[in-house]
Amino acid sequence: MQSPLTHDQVAFLQSVDSPTIANAIEPFKVRDRTEGFVGGAVRCLFPDLGVMVGHALTVTLRSVPGPGPNRDGYWRMWEALAAMPRPSVLVLAHADDSEGPTRCAHCGEVMATMAQRLGAVGIVSDGGLRDLAEVRALGMHYHGRYVVVSHGNSEIVEVGVPVTLDGQEIRTGDVLHGDANGIVVVPPETLDGLPAAVESVRDNERRLMAFIRSEEFTLAGARAGKGY
Repeated sequence: MQSPLTHDQVAFLQSVDSPTIANAIEPFKVRDRTEGFVGGAVRCLFPDLGVMVGHALTVTLRSVPGPGPNRDGYWRMWEALAAMPRPSVLVLAHADDSEGPTRCAHCGEVMATMAQRLGAVGIVSDGGLRDLAEVRALGMHYHGRYVVVSHGNSEIVEVGVPVTLDGQEIRTGDVLHGDANGIVVVPPETLDGLPAAVESVRDNERRLMAFIRSEEFTLAGARAGKGY
C-alpha cells in the first residue's frame, strides 16, 4: 500500500476538480491516456458535495437467492476500514457470480454511517445503492451505477482484493479523486509534482479560452496553440 496522503496533499487535491487532475497527470507519462479513470457508468449521485479524496478499500459483494448472508466478510470489511489511512473511500464491486447488479443495494444509510465513523468520506460502487436522502444528509459522497430499493441478499465476498469498475482496476490503497465528472486514480509518483502541473494546465486553458473569445480569434491561430 502506498504512503498515506499528508494533510497538505489532501487539501490541495480537494481544491482541484477531477478533469483538471486527469489532465495534469498526463504529462507525467506514467500510464496510457485510456487508463486511470472509472468509466461513465459509475456516476456521481451527489454532485453538490464537491470533491471526494481518499484511499480506496476494495470489497467484492454478491446477492444470490437462499439463506441470509454470511456476516464474516461484513466484519472483515469494517476491521480493514478501521485500519486504513484517512480519508478513505469504500469501493464496492459487484461480483460476477451474483444476480444482476440492479437486483440489490450494496450500501445504504446504516453502512454509510458506519463507514463515515471509521474514516470514509465516500462510497463507490458499480452495483446498487439506496437511502439517497439519508446518505446525502451525512455529507457522504456516493458514486454508483444504480439506485435500488432493496438490499436483496447482499453479502461481502472478499476484502482488499483488486477490483475493476467500468474498465478501471482499483487496488486497496489507491488514491481516488472524484467529483460530478467522475473518478480519477491518482498515481503516487505524481503527487509531489501535481501542484505545478495543475497550474500549467490552468494557464494553458486560460490562454486558449481568452484567444477563443477574443476579436483576434481564427482557427489557424487556435490550431497553432498547445492542446491536450
